[in-house]
Amino acid sequence: MDEILSGEEDTLGSFLKGSEDVDKTHTEEPRAPARNKPRGGTEKTSEELPLFSGGGVDLQEILNKPTTPEEVVKQRPTGADLLGDIFSKSSTAESVGDVPPRRERPKQVSALQDILGSASRQEEAEYAGKAEVLDAYGSVRILRVKGEPVPLYEIRFPKLSKEEAALLSRIREKAITELQLDPTLFANPEERRRVFMNAVKKMIREEAPNFSEGRIEVLADIIVQGMIGYGKLDPLVRDDNLEEIMVIGTNRPVYVWHRRFNMCKTNIIFPEEKEILNIIERIAREVGRRIDQQSPLLDARLPDGSRVNATIPPISLDGPTITIRKFKKDPLTIIDLIKYGTMNTEIAALLWIFVDGLGVKPANILVAGGTGSGKTTTLNSLAMFIPPSERVISIEDTAELQLPVEHWVRLETRPPNVEGKGEITMDDLVKNTLRMRPDRIIVGEVRGPEARTMFTAMNTGHNGALYDFSVIQLSDGRFVLIGDLLEELFKKYSERIETYRDLEYVVLDEGDRFEVVSVGPDLKAGKHVVSRVWRRKVRPGEKLIRVRTRTGNEVILTKTHPFFVFSDGDVVRKEAEKLKPGDRVAVMRKPPRPPQRKAIVDPKVYAGISDYYLVPNGNGLVKVPNDGIPPEMAQYFLSLNSKPVRIVREVNESLSYAVGVLLGDGYISSDGYYLSATFDDESYMNAFTSAMAEFLPESEPQVKRESAYTVVTYGSKPFAEFLHRAFGIPKGRKERIDVPDLVLSNDDLLRHFIAGLFDADAYIDENGPAVVLTTRSENLARKVWYALQRLGIISTVSRVKNRGCKEGIIFRVTVRGVDDLIRFHRSIPLRHSKKKEKLEELIRKYKPHRGKRTDRVPISPAMLEPLRRRLNLTVSELSKLASSYAGEKVSESLIRHVEKGRMKEIRRSALGGIALALQRVANDLNDGDAWVQAKRLELIADGDVYWDEVVSVEEVEPGELGIEYLYDLTVEEDHNYVANGILVSNCMGTIHSNSARETIVRLESPPMSVPRIMIPALDIIIMQVRFHSRKKGTIRRITEIAEVSGIEAESVQLNKLYKYDPAKDELIPTGVPSRTLNTLAHHTGMSVSELELEKEKRKIILDWMIEKGIRSIEKVGYYIRQFYIDEESLLKRIETEGSTEVSKQVRMIL
Repeated sequence: MDEILSGEEDTLGSFLKGSEDVDKTHTEEPRAPARNKPRGGTEKTSEELPLFSGGGVDLQEILNKPTTPEEVVKQRPTGADLLGDIFSKSSTAESVGDVPPRRERPKQVSALQDILGSASRQEEAEYAGKAEVLDAYGSVRILRVKGEPVPLYEIRFPKLSKEEAALLSRIREKAITELQLDPTLFANPEERRRVFMNAVKKMIREEAPNFSEGRIEVLADIIVQGMIGYGKLDPLVRDDNLEEIMVIGTNRPVYVWHRRFNMCKTNIIFPEEKEILNIIERIAREVGRRIDQQSPLLDARLPDGSRVNATIPPISLDGPTITIRKFKKDPLTIIDLIKYGTMNTEIAALLWIFVDGLGVKPANILVAGGTGSGKTTTLNSLAMFIPPSERVISIEDTAELQLPVEHWVRLETRPPNVEGKGEITMDDLVKNTLRMRPDRIIVGEVRGPEARTMFTAMNTGHNGALYDFSVIQLSDGRFVLIGDLLEELFKKYSERIETYRDLEYVVLDEGDRFEVVSVGPDLKAGKHVVSRVWRRKVRPGEKLIRVRTRTGNEVILTKTHPFFVFSDGDVVRKEAEKLKPGDRVAVMRKPPRPPQRKAIVDPKVYAGISDYYLVPNGNGLVKVPNDGIPPEMAQYFLSLNSKPVRIVREVNESLSYAVGVLLGDGYISSDGYYLSATFDDESYMNAFTSAMAEFLPESEPQVKRESAYTVVTYGSKPFAEFLHRAFGIPKGRKERIDVPDLVLSNDDLLRHFIAGLFDADAYIDENGPAVVLTTRSENLARKVWYALQRLGIISTVSRVKNRGCKEGIIFRVTVRGVDDLIRFHRSIPLRHSKKKEKLEELIRKYKPHRGKRTDRVPISPAMLEPLRRRLNLTVSELSKLASSYAGEKVSESLIRHVEKGRMKEIRRSALGGIALALQRVANDLNDGDAWVQAKRLELIADGDVYWDEVVSVEEVEPGELGIEYLYDLTVEEDHNYVANGILVSNCMGTIHSNSARETIVRLESPPMSVPRIMIPALDIIIMQVRFHSRKKGTIRRITEIAEVSGIEAESVQLNKLYKYDPAKDELIPTGVPSRTLNTLAHHTGMSVSELELEKEKRKIILDWMIEKGIRSIEKVGYYIRQFYIDEESLLKRIETEGSTEVSKQVRMIL
């Protein structure tokens, strides 16, 4: 009603003026003179329209009592004035309180009832003695009717005379024909309505000049509702007291959810499907969507922001349905939530700190709860705490968020068009958002695959990365430097590099994706696909962390990169900088066996390598020019002044052995004309020369014998070039040598390559006992460690100073312990007779298990004693059962030592026996929880990881190590991979759930399917519910605030900070220290008391806004923004304007 909104005309006066025209004989009461008489109307007094009292409720009290944003919005001025005439049961009424007696005005009442419907008397007669008026405003009253389970929302519709009905029909047809106004031109629905109303009223005035303005208003409103509104639903859509409108089919009442009275039944009924379908089709056209039998669902947003869902047959059996969730123009803020008891100021201040992150580490927060629990409202309120300097991107199915944030990009999903194309999903938008350089991502509701993408974004948020010299293990058996591999990919995808903050990443095409070795929740090794690769430059002033373990594994990475750490039987994630000596980190023990394939040499290797190929021709060979790859029948290649070299199409064991020798203690001259190796054992030398003779059949080596060694040299430039190209053997100094990919093709080639390498460059340590390979190449040392591990041989890598080496550092790969020495002897065919004899002597001399650390796992009393007692087993009984299952003696003393904390490690076989025994008893007792705990012990005992002890954690300067870039991988499924032998790991939203634990289950289950290992990237879970309280009716409460603190073998660990107490109707702190606050303290360098001071500042600001009645989104947003811009000025203002108590608190802080 534009006159009401604009103040141009008093519509109440128009209604009364119209009443006077109906019956001129009616005599009125004298009225007080109007002071400022509005144009076209007169001012009314309270005496003119006395209020009606019914059902034991004083309507004067109802109308005068204060209202809140959640209960009732501002009432239209005409509603209170008309109540007496609309709802009066008789021409007279008893006085209520101090309200003057009602004066009879029969004709006016008759006129108003004509306008609002004659059914009022019948309805009142029907409800007489059974109804209580709960509230009334405008043309609406809320009744509590005896025998009805929910209140009745009663709305009065105007009654038309035959003359008015005919006029209405004519004007409607005229308006449709003559009004050439495109509704889509008006972004504001109210502006569109005002323009149409003015145009229609003008038509009515022309047709019926004698009609009052009030009557014209009513008729025009009916026409506009039918033209651009929502028919019978239009008054409901325009009622800001309603949250939802629900049409459930034909001949059934429309239901509404009232902000104050919850679910209500209305007096609106659609007798025919056509009426509902017309409304649905109008909405579909308005939003550019399609709804028909092929696509019987509609989910859209109305121009005013309301969310609408519609269904039609055949999927809705009782006729078309419509559900409209109203968009609240004045959304609730954090102040409202505090007032309504959803949370208190202390909790709100803590959440403010979590969202803020104090400029270093904002928390990843998930708000979870059932339908209608207020998740989006809480999310919207918390998002107001985001610092104004940050870029915010929100993603929603239907836009509901309203933020007082300047740098805010809003994204909304899109369904497919009529052709089934053009759909934009939540997952698409989450992926796209990562390319838009967001500081904060808000996901409106998480239901499907977008959850996985969102958690991937969270996991990238820790900025964890490895330096370029880290060796990673691929599932095909190859070992590569992460820097080399990723730089090749970034070069290939140079046109498609995307950014996220200062990270660069590439989404790999299907053909370029590769598999790495990773570990699953069952601690078993597996293979998973890498879908993205990441890199970033080292940040100015950034320091990295070097972690070394007892077995010699070493990795350099960022401070925040997570490790997997063993803690009292659980597997938890721990950032690199938080590691300390003594921690046990996961190291690969048994990688999956890679596929065994032939080592086929790429024919391109031979292009241009020589002058000719030799190809069979009759009984001899003929020269063919080397113009590229060799002909299929070619047998040799050669150049002028060189001997023929056999073409190698598939690498055999002899060549693999010779390559190992050359990389160990041989070389290719810098000019590439000859190759040479040094020998100190005749058998070893003969093995090498025999292998070389297969490929240089007409070449004789030059042999130079010295007293302690012999040098063997072959002069063949083509063969030297072949070895350089095919195996990467460097020319000149061997500054950077590697394990060639070809020898990794299958285990037999690998065994012979390692034999050649160890024959050349290893020694036998009789005191170890051990076999030790020494090299100046860290790259080679790390990859040999992997290679031995692949063959089932455990080794260690150590970095030692060597005075005889110019660089001062050499690397040792050590195979220690009789068990692994036996495996080494059986797998590696050494040809060096002296080394082989010493190794066999050591194996005969020492007993098995000596020094076998990798065959043991950590153990603690908490892992065993509580479970044994729960199953009512004595130590003796457990010892007998475990011995039976282990196949070896598991003594009582061993169990007692473990339970008393005297033993920190236990043999894998013994723990496996104990685990199986406990599982058997738990199964017999039908104790499922105990069985799960026992199964966890079995997984630890039988897992493919070894829990290596951290011996040092130190900061390193990237510049001193020549580190420019850091790298990381996105690994599908398990989201971890092995780097230098050590297992390492690779946003706000809402979700439907009923507890923090259920939230985790929902995240892990389809269709979200978030890998468990990724969930600790989430920091905070806020649980919210809606329930009925006997004292307060339907209320919304936060019932739990929990932190995700890590991963156990079977589940995610939750750290509960607050728990709801229904008796007190408040959140009670659990007393558990906040992990998130501790993280902030670490990153900011602030003490716990300083963080408490930060929380107190925010609490004071919230208390002051409550005290001053500041609650609108604009004002609350303004003062939060002022806090970030000039904290001190805002606190001084609060000191001046606040209450005595608030001012005192501010002075204490300042």
